[in-house]
Amino acid sequence: MSRPRPADVDPAAQPAPPIAAADGRASQRVPLPLAAVGVFAALRVLALGVSAFLLPRGKFHTLHYSLWHLIASWDGARFLTIAAHGYSYIPGDLRHDVVFAWFPGYPAAIDVLSWIPGAGAHRAALTVTLAAGLAAAWGLARLGLALTGDRRISLLMVALWAVAPGSLVWTMLYSEALFCALAVWSLVALVERHWLTAAGLTMLAGTVRSSAIALVAAVAVAALPPVIRAVRAGEPVGAWWRPATSVLAAPLGLLGYWGYSAWATHHLAGFGWVEKNAHNNFDFGKGIIVAAKAAIISGPTAPDALTLLVIAAGVTLTACSLTERIPVYLHAYTLLVVVLALTPGPYYLGSKPRFLLPAMLLGLPLARLMTRVPTWVLIPLFAVLAAASTWFGMYLMTAGWAP
Repeated sequence: MSRPRPADVDPAAQPAPPIAAADGRASQRVPLPLAAVGVFAALRVLALGVSAFLLPRGKFHTLHYSLWHLIASWDGARFLTIAAHGYSYIPGDLRHDVVFAWFPGYPAAIDVLSWIPGAGAHRAALTVTLAAGLAAAWGLARLGLALTGDRRISLLMVALWAVAPGSLVWTMLYSEALFCALAVWSLVALVERHWLTAAGLTMLAGTVRSSAIALVAAVAVAALPPVIRAVRAGEPVGAWWRPATSVLAAPLGLLGYWGYSAWATHHLAGFGWVEKNAHNNFDFGKGIIVAAKAAIISGPTAPDALTLLVIAAGVTLTACSLTERIPVYLHAYTLLVVVLALTPGPYYLGSKPRFLLPAMLLGLPLARLMTRVPTWVLIPLFAVLAAASTWFGMYLMTAGWAP
C-alpha cells in the first residue's frame, strides 16, 4: 500500500511540530495535558491570591466578603439551593418564576459529590468547578494543537482563556467551568470525528447552560454534510449512522430541560417565559445599544465603560477569529456563543464578559500574535492580566453587578 501524499492527510490528525529551540527543550518533556493544567492552575491560584489581597482593602472592603464568601456568592447560592432542594423549594427571593433560569446539570453534579462522607455541598461544588476548569484547559490545549499543530499556540490559548474578563468565575460556584469542559471536549470529538462522543457531551452540556444551542448547531454543521454525501452516494447505513445519530441526539439534553421547565411553569414557552421574567430574554442587543448610547450622551460610569470596552474587544476578536482557517462548524459555534451572550437583555450588562467565556477560540488570533513573544515577557504579562481580570470582576461586584 502506498503512503498518502501530504495533500491527502488531514492536518488535524498531524502531530505537533517541535517547539523552537528558544523555548527550551525541557518544555518538550512536559506532556501537553500536564502543561495546560499547570498553566491554568498557576494563573487561577494567582487570581485567588489577588482576590484575598483586595477583599479587605479600599472599595472592596464594602463587600464584607471573606475569600470563601466571594467564592460562594451570587449565583453560587442559587445552585447550592437547587442541589439541596431541587426546583420545588422556593426560599426567600428565589421566586418560582425565576428559579428555572438556573440549569440542573451543575447542581446535579454537586449533589452526586456531596454524598461522599465529609464532602458537603460547598466542597462538592468547588470540587466540580476546579476539576471542570482543569479538564477544560486540557481540552482547549488539545483542540488548539489539533487546529494549529503548534504546542506554544495551544498553551497561549489556555493562558488567555484563564485570564479573560469574567474569569473570576473559574474559582466561584458557577456553572461556566463545567459547561466549558463539556463544550471543548465535544468540539475535540467533532474534530476527531467521534460523532457519538460529541453528541453525548453536547447532551450533557444542554443540561448546564443554554449556550449549548451553539454546540448543537456545531454538531449539525459538522455531521450533516457527510450524512448527505453518503446517502447521495448510496453508501450503506453503517457508513453514516453515527453522524446522523449525533445530529438527532445532540439537542436532547437542552430540549429535555426546556420541556421540563415548560411543564413545571405551566407555560408552553417555558424557559423563554422564565428568561423574560428575569429581564434576560432575546432583545437583539438592544440593552447593549441603550447602554452605549447613554454612555456617549451622558458620559459613562466606570463599570459601564469597562464592560462596554470588553464587549467591543469581544466583537473585534470574533471578527478576527472568522478569518482563521479552521472547520466551519467551529466558526458556527464561536459566532453563536457570541450572539447568545450579547443579544439578551436589557439587564445583566456586567455578566456579558462571563457569557463570552465559552467562546474559547476567540483567543486563537491573539495566541498567534503572541507566539513569538519571549517566555520571560509572557510570564509577567499573564500575571498582570490575571490580576487585572480579578480586579475587574470584583470591581463590578462593588457596583452591585453580578459576575
